[in-house]
Amino acid sequence: MKIPEKLFPLLETPNIHNVIEGGRGGAKSRSIAGLIVWVMAQCPLNIICGREVQKSLADSSFAMMREEIYRQNRGHLFNIRESRNLISSKTGGRAVFIGLKEHTVDSIKSYEGFHWAWLEEAQSISKKSLDVLIPTLRTDEWFEIDFDGIKYQFPLRMFLYTMNPFTWDDAIRAVLPETREDVQIIKINYYDNPWFPESLEAERKEAKRVMLPDEYDRIWEGIPYEDTERAIITRKQVNGAIGRKASQDGGIVVGADIARFGADRTVFVKRQGMKVIDIKVLSKVDTQESARILNDFATHKVGKDTVKGRIIVDDTGVGGGVTDKLQDLGAKVVPINFGRRASNKKKYPDIISEMWFNLADCIDEAGFPNDKELLIELSSRHYKYTQDERRKVESKEEYKKRTGRRSPDIADAMILCYYNKGGDMSVADIPISL
Repeated sequence: MKIPEKLFPLLETPNIHNVIEGGRGGAKSRSIAGLIVWVMAQCPLNIICGREVQKSLADSSFAMMREEIYRQNRGHLFNIRESRNLISSKTGGRAVFIGLKEHTVDSIKSYEGFHWAWLEEAQSISKKSLDVLIPTLRTDEWFEIDFDGIKYQFPLRMFLYTMNPFTWDDAIRAVLPETREDVQIIKINYYDNPWFPESLEAERKEAKRVMLPDEYDRIWEGIPYEDTERAIITRKQVNGAIGRKASQDGGIVVGADIARFGADRTVFVKRQGMKVIDIKVLSKVDTQESARILNDFATHKVGKDTVKGRIIVDDTGVGGGVTDKLQDLGAKVVPINFGRRASNKKKYPDIISEMWFNLADCIDEAGFPNDKELLIELSSRHYKYTQDERRKVESKEEYKKRTGRRSPDIADAMILCYYNKGGDMSVADIPISL
């Protein structure tokens, strides 16, 4: 069995819920079909292969499973019964193909003896269907399987979701947010597929030429459509900044967003003038070590000289410990508390809203690296108007609940990096009086 390296976590660190998302050509469905065939050939696993609506077997993954059985030369190990919507294995396993929409809490009980569920086109599955199906699989044991002489362990109760996200409001994001401990999200696209065919590459290039950017990004890059009316920064603006040869006149500025919780990341963004020249992401690093790494990260060679850049730190909560250590190290540090009031109180109720719109105002002069995570985080943050007509960015908790994503730490480091109350973004040494 062959699967792209990007999907190895499915073998090495499987979770109860495994969401495989991305654009066209990433081999998502083909890889999952191959995994299921391989497992069923070795053990009596019962699997639900479902989607929200299945009007006929042609709408299901039945044909893909059948093709995969013969591709692996395992036809003698399976009984393919198209008339019964069923594929069974000689080991005693079964794969059934159903539409979830027609099932109720009572009718789905007939599948209580099943172990795995593979849900295709998961972006279209309703919250109701997920709420009905997920409690149906109940076995909490593990089993071992052999892949080319290597032993892997899998949960006996496991869900596999393959999807090309449509919007940030897809029901699966609300039910299975990235922050849940029993959820693993794997992103895979055509460039992660070593067997991506030339014919499909030609089709992709033509699509990029003729499609609107948002349409291309969703279909081929797996990036959901954006809500331009509520977005602070549009995807078009971020794409414009990616790869731009922005001015590097001026000093070094580093924005640092410090992790607060276990799943959060500590992120440093460094710019010279208006161009981002480096991004560093850390996880599970204490404040003292974060401060030492940050101090080194802000040190920059200019010719033969070594220059210390200005560091703007999110000083909220544990960030205060990083600020204290940086001051001990002699760094040029500016602490900012995201909870404090804005300097322009007529326009914004808090400083984080002011910082987001500050970046929106200067992004057309900025230069960013080609980073899909950065693109998503910057273009998916929304705002609303307060009762007194001031613009307020949604909170991190609101963002995570709406999108199902983890904390937007890269974006927060970016708005810190570009914040300068003085207004001249190209000069790093303008004092920021708070």
